[in-house]
Amino acid sequence: MPNEPIRRSDIPAWDCYQLLEEQRVGRLTIIENGYPVAIPVSYRMAGDHADRRIVVRTAPETTLAQYEGRASFEVDHIDEQARTAWSVIARGMLHKLFGGDELPDPQPWLIDGRHQWLAISVVAVSGRRFVGRPADEQPGLEWRFA
Repeated sequence: MPNEPIRRSDIPAWDCYQLLEEQRVGRLTIIENGYPVAIPVSYRMAGDHADRRIVVRTAPETTLAQYEGRASFEVDHIDEQARTAWSVIARGMLHKLFGGDELPDPQPWLIDGRHQWLAISVVAVSGRRFVGRPADEQPGLEWRFA
């Protein structure tokens, strides 16, 4: 008997923001030469309910630092053994920031020259959660005696 099918459910917006708050690395997607490009970045959430922002730091000469406009940001977690996963996508406008003193430091893994601050002003967020039977869990057998 095969494993139970994966169940999918939507994650409410408040829970999406909580998951974004808890993580520190995600993928920032921009358009480069007409194609979407996902770039892994360290990040922090900033702002409040009315003005949520995803803050990153990069070097000024990077493709990311040169871009301003529509962008999306994805964070997810996958546990193959437990067959559980979740994924959150935030959408908004990416823009340069000047003077990031009042913002939480994203603490990028690579720090040399990473003094260009950027932020996505979030306009929409959505998420999905996936749950299935663990791969190592065997289906139970029901014995019947005649």
